[in-house]
Amino acid sequence: MSTIDYAQRITTLDSHDMYGVLRDVPMQAKTGMEIGNAVNLTAIDSTAVQNLVICGMGGSAIGGDILRVFAETRSPVPISVIRGYAVPQFVDGRSLVIVLSYSGGTEESLSAYADARARGAQCVVVTSGGTLLERAREDNVPAAVIPGGLAPRSALGYLFFPLLVLAARLDIIDIEQSTMDAVVASLESATELYADYGDPENQAVAVAEKLPGRIPVVYAAQKGLDAVLTRWRCQIEENAKMLSYTNVFPEMNHNEIVGWEQNTDLLSRIAVIVLHDREDLPQIRKRIAVTLDLIRPLAGDITEIYADEDLALARVLGLICLGDWVSFYLAMATDMDPYPIEKINRLKNELAR
Repeated sequence: MSTIDYAQRITTLDSHDMYGVLRDVPMQAKTGMEIGNAVNLTAIDSTAVQNLVICGMGGSAIGGDILRVFAETRSPVPISVIRGYAVPQFVDGRSLVIVLSYSGGTEESLSAYADARARGAQCVVVTSGGTLLERAREDNVPAAVIPGGLAPRSALGYLFFPLLVLAARLDIIDIEQSTMDAVVASLESATELYADYGDPENQAVAVAEKLPGRIPVVYAAQKGLDAVLTRWRCQIEENAKMLSYTNVFPEMNHNEIVGWEQNTDLLSRIAVIVLHDREDLPQIRKRIAVTLDLIRPLAGDITEIYADEDLALARVLGLICLGDWVSFYLAMATDMDPYPIEKINRLKNELAR
């Protein structure tokens, strides 16, 4: 059972109520679906779409990653996620480009939007306002306008669920409203479990308390979970202010596994977290088992987490929900305020000079 007084630390450290924001993620999801359904898409010819490109940065872009992973076996068109100033060379009038920018002022996303427009692509934006919304309205581009006032990484429900609904309405993915509702219900259940820091069985607390003084390294299968890995890494880094690393099976078996040899004093400070999905291929399961046998004598700790919900999207979002709460409790356990991102702000200030 935890010896940390989380109630006291949350009161002292959580300056912007990230605990409350995490509890509100299912509400964000419901609101996000309503917003996605309300967007006027008459300007978009879905029959002409041969590829989907999603542009965004940081906490805004992760929604695109989740959609890409979910759509791998559910979309007739290829989906790309771009983090940068320009869209790929193949973008043209047969492309749909959706630009995600929570603030509406992200310079890379604004540049990518302009590039997509110049290439003749059909465009949609998801934003809370700013320059991106202004330009979309000037260009008569459909916009999903979401609530503002949060850190982008704390607005995943507002960013992902409108995107999911838009993709469904434009026949890019095949998903029924009843399935989306079931996913949100699963997310509600997970959120209630992880929010109860007094529960001795709280998995988020248990995982978080293994990580202080260690470097979290998170592994999972490439297929289905690479977006989850990205989210875990970024949340640990931004919320707990701690470096984290990720890699995927089977790729890490062709290179990284050999790195588990030298610098044994450093390897002993690595906390390995392995995310399992119920639909992992048998070959992947065997690779994970053999890999863990090889690195177990060297790693400081190994934790295995299993996602077994019936719905694939519920498993993805459930693991993301767990990772978000782990990063929050890790911040509390190490006396960090999860909200500030001082180095990012200093970087932006220097770039603006």
